Amino acid sequence: MRRIALFFVLVLVLAGLIVPPVAAAPSLQGQVLITSPGVNEEVRGLVPVIGSASVPGFQYYKLEYGVGPNPTDWALVDRMFDAAVINNQLAVWNTNAVPDGVYSLRLRAVKQDGNYDEFSLRGVIVSNTRPTSTTTVTPTETPGEQATPAPGATPAAPGTPAPTATPVTVGPAGPLAPPTATPTIGAPARQSNVPFDLDPKGWSQAFVFGVMAMGAAIAVLGIVFAVRRLL
Repeated sequence: MRRIALFFVLVLVLAGLIVPPVAAAPSLQGQVLITSPGVNEEVRGLVPVIGSASVPGFQYYKLEYGVGPNPTDWALVDRMFDAAVINNQLAVWNTNAVPDGVYSLRLRAVKQDGNYDEFSLRGVIVSNTRPTSTTTVTPTETPGEQATPAPGATPAAPGTPAPTATPVTVGPAGPLAPPTATPTIGAPARQSNVPFDLDPKGWSQAFVFGVMAMGAAIAVLGIVFAVRRLL
């Protein structure tokens, strides 16, 4: 009997390990929320309203606006929407159609049975006519270049006109001297007493004297050779 009891216990334990647990049913709680714009935020022009509108048994949602932080009357923004929205654009609010001031927004998600979930955002500031605050940058004046005074010079007082340059003409101190004639370079004149000027008439005499001198020299050499042979 004990073995049979232990066998059934083991079977139940194994069955519990094999059969997966049943998943928990998802929560049916919806979301009705405006995430943008925020409280005390300034808006202008066409303002996209961001948020969620989703409830169990969803039928439609509507976005409304009212004047002041605690409105008694509400006006519809755009129209009623029959599709649920989660973390997306709910509607576009045209603030150009209303005066500047403080407004409130109200979001209602209506169920099939007529009940609804609601979210209110109070203190949205519409500012279409007031200019957007911008930071103005004042340009810094850059001083112009100033001439550096020469060493030892006295700086001019404020308001003193700048000195004007005086033209100076440079010329000769006395009368000009008469012009000197420029010599012309030409071929040198031939002179008659040049030592290299030869006379053709004396050529014949010089030739005769040369021949005689040459003959005398040959004769002397002949005598010298003859005497050397005799010795």
